[in-house]
Amino acid sequence: MQKIIRQLPIVLILLLSGCASYTVTENEVQSYLDDNAQFERTVGIKGIAHANVAFDDIAVGIGRVAADRINLDANAKANVVITGQKPQAVDVSMSFSAIPYYDKEEGAIFVKQLELEDIKVSPPEIGMFIAKPFVSPIVSLVGELISTRPIYKLDENDFKQSLLKSAKPELLIKGNKIVIDF
Repeated sequence: MQKIIRQLPIVLILLLSGCASYTVTENEVQSYLDDNAQFERTVGIKGIAHANVAFDDIAVGIGRVAADRINLDANAKANVVITGQKPQAVDVSMSFSAIPYYDKEEGAIFVKQLELEDIKVSPPEIGMFIAKPFVSPIVSLVGELISTRPIYKLDENDFKQSLLKSAKPELLIKGNKIVIDF
Protein backbone atom coordinates (compact mmCIF):
# COMPACT_ATOMS: atom_id res chain seq x y z
CA MET A 1 0.00 0.00 0.00
CA GLN A 2 2.85 2.36 0.85
CA LYS A 3 4.39 1.74 -2.56
CA ILE A 4 1.13 2.74 -4.27
CA ILE A 5 0.92 5.90 -2.17
CA ARG A 6 4.53 6.82 -3.06
CA GLN A 7 3.92 6.33 -6.78
CA LEU A 8 0.56 8.14 -6.84
CA PRO A 9 2.12 11.63 -7.17
CA ILE A 10 4.27 10.41 -10.05
CA VAL A 11 1.23 8.97 -11.81
CA LEU A 12 -0.74 12.18 -11.28
CA ILE A 13 2.07 14.39 -12.56
CA LEU A 14 2.50 12.22 -15.64
CA LEU A 15 -1.20 12.11 -16.38
CA LEU A 16 -1.73 15.83 -15.78
CA SER A 17 1.23 16.80 -17.90
CA GLY A 18 0.21 14.42 -20.70
CA CYS A 19 3.56 12.65 -20.36
CA ALA A 20 2.56 9.03 -20.01
CA SER A 21 5.30 7.74 -22.28
CA TYR A 22 8.80 8.48 -23.43
CA THR A 23 10.20 7.60 -26.85
CA VAL A 24 13.78 6.52 -27.42
CA THR A 25 14.89 6.80 -31.05
CA GLU A 26 17.43 4.69 -32.90
CA ASN A 27 19.76 7.71 -32.94
CA GLU A 28 19.58 8.03 -29.14
CA VAL A 29 20.33 4.33 -28.65
CA GLN A 30 23.11 4.56 -31.24
CA SER A 31 24.64 7.58 -29.52
CA TYR A 32 24.48 5.85 -26.12
CA LEU A 33 26.16 2.71 -27.49
CA ASP A 34 28.80 4.74 -29.34
CA ASP A 35 29.79 6.23 -25.97
CA ASN A 36 29.45 3.08 -23.83
CA ALA A 37 29.90 -0.14 -25.85
CA GLN A 38 33.54 -0.93 -26.34
CA PHE A 39 36.12 -3.32 -24.95
CA GLU A 40 39.53 -4.77 -25.62
CA ARG A 41 40.48 -8.25 -24.44
CA THR A 42 42.79 -11.14 -25.20
CA VAL A 43 41.43 -14.64 -25.83
CA GLY A 44 43.47 -17.83 -26.09
CA ILE A 45 46.81 -18.71 -24.50
CA LYS A 46 49.63 -16.19 -24.87
CA GLY A 47 52.80 -17.78 -26.15
CA ILE A 48 50.88 -20.48 -28.03
CA ALA A 49 47.87 -18.99 -29.79
CA HIS A 50 45.89 -15.90 -28.83
CA ALA A 51 43.97 -13.01 -30.30
CA ASN A 52 43.85 -9.40 -29.13
CA VAL A 53 40.24 -8.39 -29.70
CA ALA A 54 38.98 -4.81 -29.96
CA PHE A 55 35.29 -4.02 -30.20
CA ASP A 56 33.88 -0.51 -30.49
CA ASP A 57 31.52 -0.53 -33.44
CA ILE A 58 27.82 -1.38 -33.18
CA ALA A 59 24.87 -0.28 -35.32
CA VAL A 60 21.28 -0.37 -34.07
CA GLY A 61 17.98 -0.98 -35.84
CA ILE A 62 14.74 -0.94 -33.88
CA GLY A 63 11.88 -3.06 -35.19
CA ARG A 64 13.48 -3.39 -38.62
CA VAL A 65 14.06 -7.15 -38.71
CA ALA A 66 11.07 -8.14 -36.57
CA ALA A 67 8.34 -6.02 -35.01
CA ASP A 68 9.30 -6.89 -31.40
CA ARG A 69 13.09 -7.09 -31.76
CA ILE A 70 16.11 -4.84 -31.98
CA ASN A 71 18.87 -5.73 -34.40
CA LEU A 72 22.47 -5.02 -33.45
CA ASP A 73 25.23 -5.23 -36.05
CA ALA A 74 28.61 -5.47 -34.34
CA ASN A 75 32.14 -5.45 -35.70
CA ALA A 76 35.21 -6.71 -33.87
CA LYS A 77 38.83 -6.61 -34.98
CA ALA A 78 41.29 -9.23 -33.82
CA ASN A 79 45.02 -9.62 -34.21
CA VAL A 80 45.57 -13.39 -34.21
CA VAL A 81 49.01 -14.58 -33.07
CA ILE A 82 50.03 -18.22 -33.42
CA THR A 83 53.54 -19.25 -32.42
CA GLY A 84 55.77 -19.62 -35.46
CA GLN A 85 53.40 -17.76 -37.80
CA LYS A 86 53.01 -14.19 -38.90
CA PRO A 87 50.26 -12.30 -36.96
CA GLN A 88 47.01 -12.09 -38.91
CA ALA A 89 44.40 -9.30 -38.73
CA VAL A 90 40.86 -10.67 -38.70
CA ASP A 91 37.56 -8.75 -38.86
CA VAL A 92 34.42 -10.39 -37.51
CA SER A 93 31.04 -8.85 -38.41
CA MET A 94 28.09 -10.16 -36.44
CA SER A 95 24.37 -9.48 -36.61
CA PHE A 96 22.28 -10.12 -33.51
CA SER A 97 18.62 -9.65 -32.74
CA ALA A 98 17.16 -9.30 -29.25
CA ILE A 99 14.08 -8.27 -27.30
CA PRO A 100 14.38 -5.06 -25.26
CA TYR A 101 13.30 -4.89 -21.61
CA TYR A 102 13.37 -2.24 -18.93
CA ASP A 103 15.29 -2.73 -15.68
CA LYS A 104 13.82 -0.46 -13.00
CA GLU A 105 16.80 -0.79 -10.64
CA GLU A 106 19.20 0.46 -13.31
CA GLY A 107 16.71 2.81 -14.96
CA ALA A 108 17.93 1.37 -18.24
CA ILE A 109 16.94 -0.65 -21.29
CA PHE A 110 18.68 -3.99 -21.72
CA VAL A 111 18.17 -6.80 -24.22
CA LYS A 112 17.30 -10.46 -23.69
CA GLN A 113 16.93 -13.53 -25.90
CA LEU A 114 19.98 -12.52 -27.92
CA GLU A 115 20.18 -14.48 -31.17
CA LEU A 116 23.10 -14.56 -33.61
CA GLU A 117 21.55 -13.96 -37.02
CA ASP A 118 24.64 -13.72 -39.25
CA ILE A 119 28.44 -13.77 -39.06
CA LYS A 120 31.13 -12.86 -41.57
CA VAL A 121 34.87 -13.32 -41.11
CA SER A 122 37.44 -11.58 -43.25
CA PRO A 123 39.79 -12.00 -44.88
CA PRO A 124 37.81 -14.84 -46.44
CA GLU A 125 40.94 -16.87 -47.11
CA ILE A 126 41.61 -17.32 -43.41
CA GLY A 127 41.33 -21.02 -42.71
CA MET A 128 38.83 -22.55 -40.32
CA PHE A 129 41.81 -23.94 -38.41
CA ILE A 130 42.59 -20.36 -37.37
CA ALA A 131 39.08 -18.91 -37.43
CA LYS A 132 37.09 -21.45 -35.37
CA PRO A 133 39.13 -21.30 -32.12
CA PHE A 134 39.05 -17.48 -32.18
CA VAL A 135 35.71 -16.57 -33.73
CA SER A 136 33.60 -18.43 -31.14
CA PRO A 137 35.17 -16.59 -28.17
CA ILE A 138 34.91 -13.27 -30.03
CA VAL A 139 31.20 -13.83 -30.70
CA SER A 140 30.72 -14.87 -27.05
CA LEU A 141 32.52 -11.76 -25.77
CA VAL A 142 30.48 -9.41 -27.97
CA GLY A 143 27.24 -11.24 -27.11
CA GLU A 144 28.04 -11.00 -23.40
CA LEU A 145 28.78 -7.29 -23.72
CA ILE A 146 25.51 -6.65 -25.55
CA SER A 147 23.35 -8.70 -23.17
CA THR A 148 24.85 -7.53 -19.85
CA ARG A 149 25.19 -3.80 -20.44
CA PRO A 150 22.36 -1.35 -21.08
CA ILE A 151 21.64 -0.26 -24.62
CA TYR A 152 20.13 2.96 -23.24
CA LYS A 153 20.02 4.50 -19.77
CA LEU A 154 17.44 7.05 -18.68
CA ASP A 155 18.87 10.46 -17.79
CA GLU A 156 18.18 11.27 -14.15
CA ASN A 157 18.73 14.98 -14.91
CA ASP A 158 15.78 15.00 -17.33
CA PHE A 159 12.52 15.47 -15.35
CA LYS A 160 10.36 13.25 -17.54
CA GLN A 161 12.95 10.46 -17.70
CA SER A 162 13.58 10.59 -13.95
CA LEU A 163 9.83 10.17 -13.29
CA LEU A 164 9.67 7.18 -15.62
CA LYS A 165 12.71 5.65 -13.94
CA SER A 166 10.85 5.29 -10.65
CA ALA A 167 7.75 3.81 -12.28
CA LYS A 168 7.39 0.33 -13.78
CA PRO A 169 6.84 1.08 -17.44
CA GLU A 170 6.25 -1.30 -20.32
CA LEU A 171 8.43 -1.26 -23.44
CA LEU A 172 6.91 -1.28 -26.90
CA ILE A 173 8.50 -0.98 -30.32
CA LYS A 174 6.60 1.42 -32.57
CA GLY A 175 7.81 2.88 -35.83
CA ASN A 176 11.50 2.08 -35.33
CA LYS A 177 11.49 3.58 -31.83
CA ILE A 178 11.32 2.16 -28.33
CA VAL A 179 8.37 3.58 -26.43
CA ILE A 180 8.59 3.46 -22.66
CA ASP A 181 4.89 3.40 -21.88
CA PHE A 182 3.60 4.05 -18.40
